Amino acid sequence: MASGNLWQLFKNVTEQGAKQLATVIDKQGSNYTVTMQGGGNTIVQSSAAYELQSKVFIQNGQIVAQAPNLTYVEISV
Repeated sequence: MASGNLWQLFKNVTEQGAKQLATVIDKQGSNYTVTMQGGGNTIVQSSAAYELQSKVFIQNGQIVAQAPNLTYVEISV
Protein backbone atom coordinates (compact mmCIF):
# COMPACT_ATOMS: atom_id res chain seq x y z
CA MET A 1 0.00 0.00 0.00
CA ALA A 2 1.21 3.51 -0.81
CA SER A 3 2.44 5.54 2.11
CA GLY A 4 2.06 9.29 2.49
CA ASN A 5 -0.75 11.68 1.73
CA LEU A 6 -3.00 10.05 -0.89
CA TRP A 7 -4.31 13.42 -2.10
CA GLN A 8 -0.76 14.65 -2.76
CA LEU A 9 0.09 11.43 -4.61
CA PHE A 10 -3.01 11.90 -6.78
CA LYS A 11 -2.15 15.55 -7.50
CA ASN A 12 1.40 14.58 -8.53
CA VAL A 13 -0.01 12.24 -11.16
CA THR A 14 -2.68 14.56 -12.56
CA GLU A 15 -0.87 17.92 -12.56
CA GLN A 16 1.54 16.98 -15.32
CA GLY A 17 -0.81 18.32 -17.99
CA ALA A 18 -2.40 16.44 -20.81
CA LYS A 19 -0.61 15.78 -24.08
CA GLN A 20 -2.46 17.00 -27.16
CA LEU A 21 -1.96 16.18 -30.82
CA ALA A 22 -1.19 19.06 -33.19
CA THR A 23 0.13 19.77 -36.70
CA VAL A 24 3.00 22.22 -37.30
CA ILE A 25 1.94 24.97 -39.72
CA ASP A 26 4.64 27.65 -39.21
CA LYS A 27 8.06 28.12 -37.62
CA GLN A 28 9.67 31.33 -36.34
CA GLY A 29 12.96 30.50 -34.59
CA SER A 30 12.14 28.21 -31.67
CA ASN A 31 8.43 29.17 -31.79
CA TYR A 32 6.02 26.99 -33.73
CA THR A 33 2.45 27.74 -34.75
CA VAL A 34 0.42 24.56 -34.57
CA THR A 35 -3.16 23.58 -35.37
CA MET A 36 -4.68 21.54 -32.57
CA GLN A 37 -6.50 18.32 -33.46
CA GLY A 38 -9.82 19.71 -32.19
CA GLY A 39 -9.34 22.97 -34.08
CA GLY A 40 -7.72 26.30 -33.31
CA ASN A 41 -4.13 27.49 -33.56
CA THR A 42 -1.62 28.14 -30.81
CA ILE A 43 2.05 29.07 -30.51
CA VAL A 44 4.35 26.64 -28.71
CA GLN A 45 8.10 26.30 -28.21
CA SER A 46 10.67 23.63 -28.91
CA SER A 47 14.45 23.42 -28.99
CA ALA A 48 14.24 20.57 -31.55
CA ALA A 49 13.50 21.16 -35.24
CA TYR A 50 10.23 19.97 -36.79
CA GLU A 51 9.14 20.13 -40.42
CA LEU A 52 5.96 21.85 -41.56
CA GLN A 53 2.89 19.57 -41.60
CA SER A 54 4.50 17.14 -39.14
CA LYS A 55 2.40 15.82 -36.25
CA VAL A 56 3.61 16.60 -32.73
CA PHE A 57 2.55 16.14 -29.13
CA ILE A 58 2.04 19.38 -27.12
CA GLN A 59 2.20 19.64 -23.33
CA ASN A 60 2.26 22.84 -21.23
CA GLY A 61 3.11 25.09 -24.21
CA GLN A 62 6.00 22.90 -25.38
CA ILE A 63 6.42 20.36 -28.15
CA VAL A 64 7.41 17.24 -26.24
CA ALA A 65 7.66 14.66 -29.05
CA GLN A 66 7.05 13.88 -32.69
CA ALA A 67 3.76 12.04 -33.19
CA PRO A 68 3.36 9.23 -35.69
CA ASN A 69 1.88 10.34 -39.01
CA LEU A 70 -0.88 7.73 -39.29
CA THR A 71 -3.48 7.82 -42.00
CA TYR A 72 -7.16 7.67 -41.07
CA VAL A 73 -8.96 4.55 -42.20
CA GLU A 74 -12.65 3.80 -41.68
CA ILE A 75 -13.85 0.24 -42.07
CA SER A 76 -17.53 -0.72 -42.25
CA VAL A 77 -18.43 -4.15 -40.96
